[in-house]
Amino acid sequence: MGSIVPWNSVGSHETSLKKFSSIGSFVLLVALSYYAGARIGYVLTPAQHSYSIFWPPNAILLAILLITPRPRWWIVISAVLPVHLFIQLHAGIPLSTTLGWFASNTAEALLGAYGICRFYKAGMLFERVQGLIIFLAFGVIGAPLITSFLDAAVVVSTGWSRDYWMLWTTRLFSNILGVMTIVPTMVMFSINGRSWLRSAGLKKYIEVGLLAASILFVSTLVFGSTRMGRLNLPTLSYMPLPILLWASLRFGATGLSASLLGITLISTRYAVQGRGLFTSTSMITNVLSLQVLLCMITLPLMFLVAVLAERRITEQSLHESRTRLIDAQEQERRRIARDLHDDVGQKLALLETDLAQLRDESQIPTKPRLYEIVDQVSDISKITREISHGLRPSHLEHLGLVIAIRKLCRDFAQDSSLITDCKEVNVPEPLAFDISLSLYRVAQEALHNVEKHSQARSVSLELHGNARRLLMRIVDDGVGFDANYERAEGLGIANMRERVASVGGTFAIASAPMKGTRIEVRVPIVPIG
Repeated sequence: MGSIVPWNSVGSHETSLKKFSSIGSFVLLVALSYYAGARIGYVLTPAQHSYSIFWPPNAILLAILLITPRPRWWIVISAVLPVHLFIQLHAGIPLSTTLGWFASNTAEALLGAYGICRFYKAGMLFERVQGLIIFLAFGVIGAPLITSFLDAAVVVSTGWSRDYWMLWTTRLFSNILGVMTIVPTMVMFSINGRSWLRSAGLKKYIEVGLLAASILFVSTLVFGSTRMGRLNLPTLSYMPLPILLWASLRFGATGLSASLLGITLISTRYAVQGRGLFTSTSMITNVLSLQVLLCMITLPLMFLVAVLAERRITEQSLHESRTRLIDAQEQERRRIARDLHDDVGQKLALLETDLAQLRDESQIPTKPRLYEIVDQVSDISKITREISHGLRPSHLEHLGLVIAIRKLCRDFAQDSSLITDCKEVNVPEPLAFDISLSLYRVAQEALHNVEKHSQARSVSLELHGNARRLLMRIVDDGVGFDANYERAEGLGIANMRERVASVGGTFAIASAPMKGTRIEVRVPIVPIG
């Protein structure tokens, strides 16, 4: 007989309730989003016209599908059906037209979502050029282009309009504009919104507020003023561009799409009222002109954001690769230092002991030569220990940065005969080891360069700490160099710069022929204990 597994009915019931509550909240959120989008669409519909300048429900539905697992798409479609019927029937639209519009709306969202998800992940959709092309091909152009035929046919067949192609064109650009502005905003905010809200500081919130105020002011000035329309200056349409560039550079795809959405809502609202840059006698002409303008502004900026995002991702990847190389280099140094200390060093010490014993027991003619050999072995053993300590600074590991830097300066002064000044002020101890190691390696490399290349008479090394950052300054009075020449790269500057960047610091070097060299490193203080 098989064993009987007890069933925890209470736990299963609680799990079912949580799952049902989660699905219920999701359905409610979808329904409310679709309803809000439809209400906005009706507000942006000109009087006595059957089309909306800007129709959000399709784009909202597409965005929800993109961030929803495919097995749950049927829940999304089921959630918006009663909302769609309620809105349309309440507005006096016949049932046949209502069902036809529901078919076209859902078909557009489903076609766009399926095509996009088939080839790309929604999370990186707007941060890669390839993802953006797929989004434009399926979500912005492909699906709206196909379903606009059905959309216009429904309106014409029910007698709401007669000009099929004008209606098709208007619907197409209305849907395209909605997808280009709403979908990136919703998708990116659903992915990064919570983390951004938690991590953003006061300065970031102030900047967001200034950006929103600028969008409101410029959009109202350009699209809401009747005087501007009478002036008929096409150059006024470029006024939002600096603000959109600001949003693109500072807030990426989310900031750009949200800013464009705000401009679109404000400009279309004024267009419905007959105000703005386009004030011909034909409402359809004004609507198409505004839609084309907004689409043409949006498209290149979306590519700009994608290119910038790709560059940031590439730089981050390179930075991580260089950090891993630095870590691998330090591990290899520790291994070599350990081998020198534990293997070669011990064998040299034993050899020195044996030779000293042989020297003491040998005949008089061989003693002078043995003395020389013992001294040579002793020197080799000392050099080996120095190399081992240089590869793995034990003072840094056990006594901290300040003691290690003092010893480094003291040994440097003895070996190089240069006047060496070492000063520390308010340096917290102990620091995080990776920060201490980075500063120590930079100081080591810089002092090596001073000894080998600078022809200096003196060098100073200063460490200054405050509540947030630690400054290390190394200054010599040598011959200097032109930092723009390739020779500068041979001085290990790139390596020093990468080491500092790996711990979140900044590296600056100033030098000129016959004017010495100044290196300044600033790193965030991360104390331990």
